[in-house]
Amino acid sequence: MKYETLRKSWQFDKVYKEGYKYYDDLFVIYVLPNNSHDVKIGLTITKKIGISVQRNRIKRLIREALRLSNDLLPNNDIVIVARKPAVNANYTDVKNSLNNLLRRANIIEI
Repeated sequence: MKYETLRKSWQFDKVYKEGYKYYDDLFVIYVLPNNSHDVKIGLTITKKIGISVQRNRIKRLIREALRLSNDLLPNNDIVIVARKPAVNANYTDVKNSLNNLLRRANIIEI
């Protein structure tokens, strides 16, 4: 199952305002249950994180971690916000961090 992406600012704003927030050292995630049959994911990596090469690397790592656990994600709108320490994280750190946050949000049960 492939997830859809949040693209419009009003979609992000809705998740920020109405969703539940979970965070750790690397990421902050906002989760909002939706009524559709799709998982919608938005990524927020600001320029404070670093140069474009670093921001794009973080996005690739997040997408890969989500791709491997995508079958486990229920119908939710999820916004993932990267924090500054994510620049130095490797794939294992990103995967573990996202899995822990999604587990705390009661989205997955790995």
